[in-house]
Order: sequence, then structure tokens, then C-alpha cells
Amino acid sequence: PAHTHFTIEMMPWSLPDTPDSYLKLIKAVDRRAFGVHLDVCNVVNSPARFYANKGVIEECFRKLGQWIASCHAKDLAWIPEYNVHFAEVVPGRGELDYATYLRELSKLPVDAPLMLEHLKNAEEYDEGCAYIQRIASQAGVSFA
Repeated sequence: PAHTHFTIEMMPWSLPDTPDSYLKLIKAVDRRAFGVHLDVCNVVNSPARFYANKGVIEECFRKLGQWIASCHAKDLAWIPEYNVHFAEVVPGRGELDYATYLRELSKLPVDAPLMLEHLKNAEEYDEGCAYIQRIASQAGVSFA
């Protein structure tokens, strides 16, 4: 393909699950059209990563940026239970550092789409979109 990439999404429960494990996969596949679909919420799979998600986001873009072809948008909230339980929520209702996410995304050499996912209805998609647009404006990021 001339303009298409095959990508795999990092998941918190399977490989690749970190930027480093994704780099190993990229090197093993060794194909120009193999890329990264980044969902930073899926990389936040521990309390340490949850509280330091700004650094996790920056690490993802620093290590994987040249291969990122597309991204997902949602947010994470920590549900207090005995075991760690992160819930996917509408952007703005969780703790993900969206200003950092959007700034890093805007630096990519390609126009990678940012796609909302896993929301319940049109109202939640509208809310998530409005939040992302507001944070982008506050962070000085322009998206077409």
C-alpha cells in the first residue's frame, strides 16, 4: 500500500503493552507500512502510570512518534476497589493529561487522526469532542 499502514493497538493486558515492547515489535516486523495506533489510556495499566500519565504520554510519543498513524481518545478514572480498576470515561471526566496528549499529537510529522471511542451515545461524543477542542485551544494546539 502507498498510503496505508497496518497498526496494532497497545492493550493493558497483552503485548505490546509499553512503548518499549512496541519498539521490539516494530523492529521484528521490519516493514515500512507497519505503524502504531496509539491509545494512551491502554498504556496506563498501573497506579504508577495513572498518576504519572503525563510522562507516559511523552514517552509514547518520544519513542513511537515516527510510527504513529492514528490515535484513540477517551479518558480514565480510577474506581476505588480492592483491586485496581480503571474505567474508560468521556474525555474530561478522568485524569488523563489531555493538554500533553494534544501537544504531542500536534508535533507528529503526519496528520494522524484522533478518534473518540467507547462512549455510550451521541451526547457523550459531543461532550468529549467539546472538551478536546477546549483543551486544544487552551494548550495552543490547532487541529483542522
